[in-house]
Amino acid sequence: MKNDKNISIGGKIFTSLFLIFVLFSGLYAQSITFSFTGTTLKEDLKTYLRWQKYLEDNSKFKINIKFARTYAEVISDIKDSKSDIAYVCSSTYTLLKDKKNANLLAIPIINGDDKYYSDVIALKGTKYKSILDFKNKIFAFTDPDSTSGSIAPTYKIIKNGYSITNYFHNLIYTYDHGESIQAVLDGFVDGASVDSLVLTQYTRKHPQDVKNLRVVERLGPFTISPIVARTNLNQKEFNKLQQLFLNMNKTKIGKEILNHLNIDRFEKPSNQTYSKVYKMLDLLKERK
Repeated sequence: MKNDKNISIGGKIFTSLFLIFVLFSGLYAQSITFSFTGTTLKEDLKTYLRWQKYLEDNSKFKINIKFARTYAEVISDIKDSKSDIAYVCSSTYTLLKDKKNANLLAIPIINGDDKYYSDVIALKGTKYKSILDFKNKIFAFTDPDSTSGSIAPTYKIIKNGYSITNYFHNLIYTYDHGESIQAVLDGFVDGASVDSLVLTQYTRKHPQDVKNLRVVERLGPFTISPIVARTNLNQKEFNKLQQLFLNMNKTKIGKEILNHLNIDRFEKPSNQTYSKVYKMLDLLKERK
């Protein structure tokens, strides 16, 4: 009887511990990996870490921030479920959507608009008027899969009868819009094509440096870089994450984070079209 009593007590303790585990495990929802591409400025790291904490504090999610080295890495991570959500450029989204690997989660609104451009930049005092004036020059692209940093200027070059393979004297990939801007400022390259929104953010932080830059040509507009979610993300989690982004501008801390990133707010995807990006990508596929 004594052993039976001990077994009974032990069973009750085990059951109690199990119930406590179940209760507390409910307080900690699954981990969410949030990936970023070269559309982010490295010097905004503190703001992105603050964003991470904001998302955690306003949900039961454990948020892991990942800064991908290339846009292709983000595409691979979303496809393989190594990333759950990502802030990607428009062409990266279309490549993910084509393979049914991602859905639109939230659309950033910046300066009251959901559009952005590819800005071709050079130093002040130069005589370039178009991307077509950089033939046989040293030029910087951001990433092969970047709309503003590669695809848009490549499209214009090809449409004007040139081959991108021997167009520039030297073409380098920086894999970071901020690095492309810096490469022009340092005289390392003659010009670069960058995300207009990143250039605006860079200008806010380095007004004196940017006085030495000028926008040679603006290509676009294109539908803005969205936040996407992998297609096999649980719908309940998708909805909760979406609400987190949509509500950011309604809270003091959320609004401060958005202001630092020059974002007005996030909206639900509605009638955004990425047809211009598809058109450019189709031509580039044909010419490969």
